[in-house]
Amino acid sequence: MAVLTLDYRCCDRKRPLYIKHIEVERIAATARQQLVADSIDAVSFDALRQISGLKINGIDFALEVSTDYAVHDEQGNHVFGVCEFDPAMPDAAMVSISPVGESLNELLALSTLAHELGHAVFDAPGWVVQGSKGPGLFDDIEPTMQRAYRTTTPDSDHLSKALSAKPTTEEHFAELRANEFMGSLLVPRQRIIAAVEELAPMHNITIHRHPSTDAYHPGTALRITADAEMGMFDMERFEKALATRFGVNRRFIQVRLNRYGLTTQEATMHWA
Repeated sequence: MAVLTLDYRCCDRKRPLYIKHIEVERIAATARQQLVADSIDAVSFDALRQISGLKINGIDFALEVSTDYAVHDEQGNHVFGVCEFDPAMPDAAMVSISPVGESLNELLALSTLAHELGHAVFDAPGWVVQGSKGPGLFDDIEPTMQRAYRTTTPDSDHLSKALSAKPTTEEHFAELRANEFMGSLLVPRQRIIAAVEELAPMHNITIHRHPSTDAYHPGTALRITADAEMGMFDMERFEKALATRFGVNRRFIQVRLNRYGLTTQEATMHWA
């Protein structure tokens, strides 16, 4: 059973300060190093499910992962997964993922678990610190008190929103941050660039090299196009090959290619 140890900029309540995408990538890379060997491209569902605890910015807490029961939101609607904190269990965060079935395939289950892990990494430390303080003088201390904090992944569209989008609320930013962690954990920037350079010639994909305009990634940047007569089909096969390499679906790859500047258009395909 793995215990992840991670650190990032946070306030005195252990809530993360405004974290840019490059920092989320770094944190996800550190987590990945503790989960799989450097030679492995695909992080498995079991590798994430085996995480039993987190030590974030010096805050230790258990991570309880459940994958056996259907998950529902507070309105009773079926959802892919949740991350939550219960004051009755002040030293643990709970991640629940609906079982693989009609509405959730294995690849989406992996993405959902990685997303909810992002909430456990960035949001749960603040929940644990707040919960450790106990109720105030005038707070409700009934044992039926609801779980203090809960984040929900309702559907596949929720998993494709990038941190580059402008968040409108703190909750919205938390969801985008969890997505960025998910993407960077399962398909890291440098690993997919290496895979693109290896697989592109096999699928009639052209790699264009140009000076980077990204201050966080100076040097040479890559962009890919499919210029042959059957370019659309070549790109589809190429994306599927990358998806197989990283153990995710094609839509996930489309989003990461765009996120890392390897393609120019937002992916429009539905999650497969």
